[in-house]
Amino acid sequence: MELFCRETGSGKDTLVIVHGLYGSSDNWMSIAQKLGHKFRVILPDLRNHGQSPHSDRQDFELMADDLYETLIKRIDCKFILAGHSMGGKVAMRFAMKHPELLSKLVVIDIAPKSYIGKTGRGGEATDHPRIVDTLLNLHPERFDDRKDIDLELAHHFKSPSLRQFLLKNVKRDNSGKFYWQLNIEAIARNFDEIMDGFSGIGPENAVKGLPTVFIIGGDSRYVEEGDSLIINRLFPGSQIVTIPGAGHWVHVDQPELFLSTLLYHID
Repeated sequence: MELFCRETGSGKDTLVIVHGLYGSSDNWMSIAQKLGHKFRVILPDLRNHGQSPHSDRQDFELMADDLYETLIKRIDCKFILAGHSMGGKVAMRFAMKHPELLSKLVVIDIAPKSYIGKTGRGGEATDHPRIVDTLLNLHPERFDDRKDIDLELAHHFKSPSLRQFLLKNVKRDNSGKFYWQLNIEAIARNFDEIMDGFSGIGPENAVKGLPTVFIIGGDSRYVEEGDSLIINRLFPGSQIVTIPGAGHWVHVDQPELFLSTLLYHID
């Protein structure tokens, strides 16, 4: 599947940034614009997200293949690949399949492990079963005002930032009716695969010799202390860097510190 992409910047090196679950390329545009003087930055929308096509299937093998099909037509040299959360897992799977295409790998606040049964411990923003169930049962077409959709979400989620993040997926069709731009039905159907995706990955898939850094939020619980073992088993020699005062959305909580850390490792 060929993906929709945004692009900015005119630097000689190319950086691809892959968004996370419920997100889109738009979430990373402000970071991308700050990097544009040094890099050509490409921001894809993963399948069932943003402006990319919908599909009944969603797993990391397919998402890595989508990324390859999309980028091979746009980039004719090695590039830096970065991914946040679910996008970080996509980036890792892509690196396992096509290490020869990459110069560096950046994984943001995710580990190469299963998260089934582990979500929700970091607050409502990580309670994915509740998020998916809420979105499935909230029908935007029944509302006339975006504020009313926010009020309905507020019954389930106290965090205004989480609600605004989710509301970015609400669009209007040609008749003026609201609809979910992301394919929440497919996400629900493939939920366990999205939360896992690495149970069948062993040391034979290890990526050796590729400069790799894991940037994690100091207040996030997505990457735990013991995860360094599996990280170094699959990405030997990789670095793990912690951003203090940041949760799972590291680039939102500490944008300047995240940016300077990213640049230090990829510039």
